[in-house]
Amino acid sequence: MLRQSKVGQIRNSPSPISRQGGVYGLLFAVLLIPLIAAVGFAVDYGRVVEYKGDLQNAVDEAALAGATVFISNSSASVSLATTVATNYFNHAILPPSLVLSAPTVTANSAGTLNPALGGGTAYTVTVSATATIANTLFSMFVPSVTLSATGTAGDPNVVVNTTVATTHVSARACDGNTVYLYMVPKAANGIDYNYAAVPAFSTTNYQWIGSSMGSATAPPGQIPLTYSANQPLGIALLNTTNGNTSNSTCGVSNLMGANSYGSPNGGSQMFYSSLLANGESPSENSNSTYPVQIVTTNHSGNPAITQVTITPPAAPGQTTSQQVYSGSTLAPSPYNIQATYTGGANCVVGSTSTSGSSTTTNYSCTTQYRQQASNSSSYAPNCSLYVQTGVTQSYINGLTTNSSAPAAALGQCSTVSGGGAQYAAPTCAQLSALGNTTTGTAPGAVFWWDDAGGVGQGEQYYSPSNHCSQMSSSSAGYGEDCQYKNNFFAATCSIVGGATNALYTEVVLTQ
Repeated sequence: MLRQSKVGQIRNSPSPISRQGGVYGLLFAVLLIPLIAAVGFAVDYGRVVEYKGDLQNAVDEAALAGATVFISNSSASVSLATTVATNYFNHAILPPSLVLSAPTVTANSAGTLNPALGGGTAYTVTVSATATIANTLFSMFVPSVTLSATGTAGDPNVVVNTTVATTHVSARACDGNTVYLYMVPKAANGIDYNYAAVPAFSTTNYQWIGSSMGSATAPPGQIPLTYSANQPLGIALLNTTNGNTSNSTCGVSNLMGANSYGSPNGGSQMFYSSLLANGESPSENSNSTYPVQIVTTNHSGNPAITQVTITPPAAPGQTTSQQVYSGSTLAPSPYNIQATYTGGANCVVGSTSTSGSSTTTNYSCTTQYRQQASNSSSYAPNCSLYVQTGVTQSYINGLTTNSSAPAAALGQCSTVSGGGAQYAAPTCAQLSALGNTTTGTAPGAVFWWDDAGGVGQGEQYYSPSNHCSQMSSSSAGYGEDCQYKNNFFAATCSIVGGATNALYTEVVLTQ
């Protein structure tokens, strides 16, 4: 009995091995929780890092998209930048497991670039977004994680520093010539640019660059234009017929004839470089109508002009005084004919009256600058503008009033396929890209202007020997035309407040 009892007791007691296994099992159960936590954390942390990168890329790209169309401090530009950035983010390809909140988009027209990028002002767009991601293995400890990302992109607010390397007066320019900088207007969609249009003339839309008249100064109220690096810029030439005969290099003191396109003495016409980018002549928008009254008196059967009254076309935003020629001021024979005063203008008779031996005839005359590129065969060539690129800084520095246009320009007559026409309305980014420190090429171009008028019937006093060889003496444009000597200057780009060699002109991420 006793033996059996002891045996039974021995059989019912746990063995040392069983006790050890129980301890291991308990230990494994205790360690399983942190093990699952560690593995879950590693897996879910990797997902968080990956999705955080995706979210950051989305806000960066949205900010860049918004800044690309942010070009001014107008409410329309701010609204467009905000809308584009928001739509871009909303269409970003992100993991479906991300639960996104609506992005916050802020457009700042007075932003700045990161100092590491050269500083300077910029139109900036900031996009911020948050997203929630559910954890997997780690969800028993932390059900979800909230991610956030912010990106800012800037469109540098770059200006063109117009380096006037000449007094704007050539040895053969008797006209008054003034040049302005303007911005090509936006198209109806608010994104593209309308190269067929020009802004209304005002001191806020046109920045005065310089004039051939040495005493001329910028108009009152003139303020510098501000614009983004990707804003196309135009150069406008305001040409006043015979407006600079006091210039000592002109050689004419009493020139009052109209030019061959019909701009009368004192008449002003505007030429716009950006029209070249649309395949048009720079004079496309320049035709003007003006009144002319001519009195002829019959002397023994020989009628002669005894009085001419003209109100010439006015410069934009200005008025002109009526001009009356009579007596000794009239050009002597054989120039005392109607063509002397109206040049190649198309004149239509309005009314005629007779008093004694005198007849008064009223005309409505219209200048005849080329109107349509497709109809160019109906018009004489317009040698208005030649854009010279690939110039060195030393070449620019050496420009003087006696400099000549490049040989490639002569005879081009503003053909839209040559002469740097692609830079007729350049962006600062384009001009900056031309710069090359290795070759010494300047980040800019030289604009060579002519008045597109040539020598009219009344300008035979003008005596250059360098007439355009491809034109006959009787054709409109014959004379100094296509010499591009009425006005020329260089334009180079630099960032506002930055060094001229720090041309950060692209839309960039600032943070």
